[in-house]
Amino acid sequence: MKAVTSSLAVLMVLAITFSLFDVSEAQTREDAITTFNEGFSLFNEEGDNLGAIEKFKETVEIADQVGPEANDIRERAVGQIPRLAFMHAAQFVRERQLEDAIDAFEYTIELAEEYGDEQILSRSRGNLPPLYLNLGNQYYRNEQNEQALEMYQEALELNPSYVTAYYQMGLVHRRFGEMDQALEYFDTSIELAREAGEGDHVERSQRAARDYLVYRASEQIEEENYNRALDLLNRAAGYGESGSMHYRFAETYNFLERHEDALASAQQAIELEDGGASDMARIYFELGIAHKGLGNTTDACSAFENALHGDFRSPAEHEIEHELNCN
Repeated sequence: MKAVTSSLAVLMVLAITFSLFDVSEAQTREDAITTFNEGFSLFNEEGDNLGAIEKFKETVEIADQVGPEANDIRERAVGQIPRLAFMHAAQFVRERQLEDAIDAFEYTIELAEEYGDEQILSRSRGNLPPLYLNLGNQYYRNEQNEQALEMYQEALELNPSYVTAYYQMGLVHRRFGEMDQALEYFDTSIELAREAGEGDHVERSQRAARDYLVYRASEQIEEENYNRALDLLNRAAGYGESGSMHYRFAETYNFLERHEDALASAQQAIELEDGGASDMARIYFELGIAHKGLGNTTDACSAFENALHGDFRSPAEHEIEHELNCN
């Protein structure tokens, strides 16, 4: 009998122990509220967004265990998680910590997808391409060209219509001396900018392409490859006009003794040039050479008089005093 009584006592103790264990492990609505408040305190009082996110995620887990009774607490916690992650990422942007900002927005995207916040998801995705672009620009300014290309490519993978990223890609390939690749990116930038009605971006890319081709033409002129220079200048003309481009046309035509063409190009250069006296002097010098080649002595003398500035003063004086004997 004593043995039976002893066994019942042990069973009762075990039952009580298991009962207490179950109560201590069970989660309640109050536990969810407490954890939520801890998260809110971390965010509101300490500014610890990441710590608050972890507490709110813990709140969701507790609420899932509690069931429908804690649904309202769960919804409040879920609403906070992507929002706080976005705020955390935005702080890195304000501090110009671009790599950290990229990582933080990618984390925000993961959370927004997990917790179904379409607004935060859209905003976070929209922030990534310009962040990659700006990071690429930092690399570009530091002449870390390969890293810059990687960042621009990341931006384009996220936004295939990103006009500025194509433009920047063109600048990097221009720096590499890769003319065809540079022009391809400039052309894409121009096309997309036109489709988007972004006239300033169209003009910017056209100017970059034109000036690059004019520069490459000037290299050919230095090497006396005048026909190749004309080919490049004609390509440049497809991107619009400039005083510098027409000056190079005039210079090339004079070397080829096509003085009528040189005269027309020099006159166009004078109309378009917006630089100072030295920039105008080089154009007037080519105008003088063209008139001289056509036998227009008076006009040649007048043009050389206007070329008496900067680096062209001495050659213009030589033409006036020794070649044309201008009075």
